[in-house]
Amino acid sequence: MTEDLTTEVIVRELGASERKVRLRAIVRVIREFQAELGPAVIEALIGCLGSTDKTVQRSAASALAGIAAKDPQVAQSLRRAVELGQPRIRWAAAYTLGLVRGGLELKVLPALIEALRNDDGDVRWAASELVVRLGQDYPREVRRELLALAGGGNANGCKMALYCLRDLKFDDEEVRAIARRASVAAADHVRLAAMSLLAHLADGSAQSADILLRCLEEDRHEGVRRAAASALGRLNHRSERVLEALRHAVKDHGDSSLSRAAQQALARLERL
Repeated sequence: MTEDLTTEVIVRELGASERKVRLRAIVRVIREFQAELGPAVIEALIGCLGSTDKTVQRSAASALAGIAAKDPQVAQSLRRAVELGQPRIRWAAAYTLGLVRGGLELKVLPALIEALRNDDGDVRWAASELVVRLGQDYPREVRRELLALAGGGNANGCKMALYCLRDLKFDDEEVRAIARRASVAAADHVRLAAMSLLAHLADGSAQSADILLRCLEEDRHEGVRRAAASALGRLNHRSERVLEALRHAVKDHGDSSLSRAAQQALARLERL
């Protein structure tokens, strides 16, 4: 660092209450970094990961990821933060490791699963991308944690676990059982996620078709009914009962979106 960018000054600025001071300090570290940063500066940057200001948080993550590419000690500090930090820092440190080549490893999974329950949608979806990446390398461990999350009582966590299971293309009896339970959940967005998972299982089973038919015909939420119709078209289960239910939905003049979804599903099944 240059002479005017002393450790004492930069640590103080990184911990400032003023947003613009913290952002300026992060930029200065990025621009003037020439050699290894001292531990005090690294810890101050990691402290910025706990900011409630997303711009500060993301800027610190970007800075740390760039420095970690040159200084392996930074990645080690981030891993400690994932295990020991406060929730915001745990998540942001895990996210930062996801930006570092080779930085994402199984030890960050608990922090990512925790983030899937977060009230902030941006955090949940960013975490889901990292979970899917981990799941490609550690399918058994990630599948186990996602099934536990989907079966838990947190609606956000259940929804995101279902989408991760979908994207990882996990397809077995336990996954289908989770989808079945989620299809009758109290939260509309959980039932919508269940429809999406069932659509991508594409196992063609009568069991999955029964779940989707019930949702198409009985669910109180119009979005769930539409999603069920679309999912039936992807399921490739071309029974007369499915075809008849979709034909009936096509005639639903009270919901033109449902009618279109059912019509598209019918067209797809009739091509089989």
